[in-house]
Amino acid sequence: MKKIAIASGKGGTGKTTLAVNLAVFNNIDLYDLDVEEPNDYLFFKPEKIDTRDVFRKVPVVNEEKCNGCGICKDVCEFKAIAVIDKAMIFPEICHSCGACIYLCPEKALDEEDRLIGRIIKAYNGHDNNITLTYGILEIGEASAVPLIKEVKKEIRHGILDCPPGTSCPMVESVRDADFVVLVTEPTPFGLHDLKIAINIVDDLKLKFAVVLNKHGLPFDGVEEYCREKGVEIIGKIPFSKKIAEDYSNGMLLEDYKELFKEVYSVIG
Repeated sequence: MKKIAIASGKGGTGKTTLAVNLAVFNNIDLYDLDVEEPNDYLFFKPEKIDTRDVFRKVPVVNEEKCNGCGICKDVCEFKAIAVIDKAMIFPEICHSCGACIYLCPEKALDEEDRLIGRIIKAYNGHDNNITLTYGILEIGEASAVPLIKEVKKEIRHGILDCPPGTSCPMVESVRDADFVVLVTEPTPFGLHDLKIAINIVDDLKLKFAVVLNKHGLPFDGVEEYCREKGVEIIGKIPFSKKIAEDYSNGMLLEDYKELFKEVYSVIG
């Protein structure tokens, strides 16, 4: 069994559609790494749910020891510390690197736990043994990456529904995948962002292929680009009003079950 990451260069291409249906119709565990806006659970019918809180260490100032020297502020690469008489910590943008604590000459900084989110496990969805695991980031947290790393600790194999786009959360999500499926749509925007996503997975030296969603829209640029670059398109999900209606109602795409089985047979 492999870790198969489902990613995209932009939002709205059908990444969640592919991830959920691949997992359910092939009886594989599913991991929603889009911790800022997880939505795979909307398509899942769990019998049981477990939840655990996730914390990270952030500095806290001992004002009796702090003399306002500013060394902590100077070493913080993320501008999470200001000094106005005493050091002030902005934990939302702290990256928990520990440099300020290590270098403080007065030992005026300690660590405390800060809640950054929750990991939820949903069991036995759709009358089978599939488990959905996902994270929910606390409102106000500036970075999704620490919570994504915690969710990834739960993964042995399965389908990974990654955050949209090509920023740090997406890179962290696909980094150690065995295979990446890039979902795109036949539009100029879809092609533009697919090129960026391909550059990233190429730089990470990951195996990948493309699934084309909304196939049938009048734009051939994506298929022409893939042919030119030797990128394999392993599945095409048609542009369909019924698919949009079923998706909007949190339903699986039963009419295309065989398509999702064929896609998985290529990469699984």
